[in-house]
Amino acid sequence: MSKRSMLVVSSCILMLLLSQPASAETPRTDQPVAPAKAVATDLREHEPFIRQAFELAVSAGKHGNHTFGAVLVHQGKVILTSENTVCTDNDVSRHAEINLLVNARRKFPSDVVRSSTVYTSAAPCPFCSAALAARGISRIVYGVSYEAFDRVFGTKEVLLPCDSLYRQLHKELTFIGPVLEGEGLLVFKHWPESDPFKQFISERLKNL
Repeated sequence: MSKRSMLVVSSCILMLLLSQPASAETPRTDQPVAPAKAVATDLREHEPFIRQAFELAVSAGKHGNHTFGAVLVHQGKVILTSENTVCTDNDVSRHAEINLLVNARRKFPSDVVRSSTVYTSAAPCPFCSAALAARGISRIVYGVSYEAFDRVFGTKEVLLPCDSLYRQLHKELTFIGPVLEGEGLLVFKHWPESDPFKQFISERLKNL
């Protein structure tokens, strides 16, 4: 990541963290913090929720938006879903994860949100990762990995992985994935036709 990109991401993180009330659950930076980790688990238990995130991503594409979806699961049940609305809202911040967090804050107590698992159709971008960390989300399951995403979008130099960002913020994270990555890559075929990036994505998908 370039220095300029890092400064932009750092500024976003700082703004997000300053906008959140202080929490007793936030670990002190002078104490050891468990690193973000990928847990050895049976990924099949996550497949229904990831497939729902994929369906939301396809729906986003059909609505003229970028193909990403997110699901909030509490105690094994889906309590909230969202999809990307960047184009229809004419707002570059309206990623699926951001929409999920905004709506979750309106509908549920903070402790419910913090104890929930966020399922995303693709591993979160730096902006969404910072927002998830700021809201106290400590468990994220994703469909498409950063490596696979890069093969489609060519974003290797601009993506700061979610688990790396959490470590920099001294936040605990259980990071699980990829789950059903092959199916997740097919979702990008539904990228909106009106987007100038459509042809580039279609060509990259042919080579996978």
